[in-house]
Amino acid sequence: MKHPILLFAASVAFIVLSSGCNKTPPPPPPPTSSALPPPTPETVVARLTQPDLPAILPHKIDPATAFPQALASLSPTGTAPKVLAPSATAPKGDALPATTAPTGEQTTDDYKIVDPNRPPTKGLTADGVTTDLVMHDWTGIVLVPLDTSISRAHTVLVAIDRIEAHPLDNGQVRIWARIRNVSDGPLPSEVACSFRTAESSEPERPIFYKLDLPHGDYRDVFFVSPEGRNLNSYTVLVRSGDESTSVSGSLH
Repeated sequence: MKHPILLFAASVAFIVLSSGCNKTPPPPPPPTSSALPPPTPETVVARLTQPDLPAILPHKIDPATAFPQALASLSPTGTAPKVLAPSATAPKGDALPATTAPTGEQTTDDYKIVDPNRPPTKGLTADGVTTDLVMHDWTGIVLVPLDTSISRAHTVLVAIDRIEAHPLDNGQVRIWARIRNVSDGPLPSEVACSFRTAESSEPERPIFYKLDLPHGDYRDVFFVSPEGRNLNSYTVLVRSGDESTSVSGSLH
């Protein structure tokens, strides 16, 4: 005859094991932003022009681009937008008589006219690697941010005349920026772009690049958003070169 204490212990073990087998599995967690499919040109345009979250920077579609050099990157399936006429980079109300610079460019004393044939400064990627303008990857759509205070942050020594977002065939976005020196002399500066995506709640630490701006002149730069991520917002950053001694790259 089995000992009654052993019988009791066996019964308890049986009850515990039975309960574990019949336990209902917990419901699956709700989907998160990280579960979003990789971006496409269509989802990029819809996301930025019809934002459904406060974290997404609203944009509008513009029929024209201020960066004619971007046309070199137009996809074979894209439609080329109109190109804004070249204009002086001098502030409104500072119209000065035009003269011919030694280089052949038109200039208004210290302020140069935007040159449609000037190639852009070497572009930047989110991972800190400089890149040439990739050919034939732009859809031809021009997006302009509605809230410029969010899309740019810069020293008072420069002005950012124009920012555009160009959706690419692979779902990335190329951010163009025209940076103008409004200081009293040549300006060593540093530029970067901070990207925020649905897959990352916090922006990665921006990588700054050296960019020398001659007196009264401008430079066009572009940045490419992280690959495979759904873009929420971005901020073009410019600071004077003497504000930091830490630099991760340089532009020429």
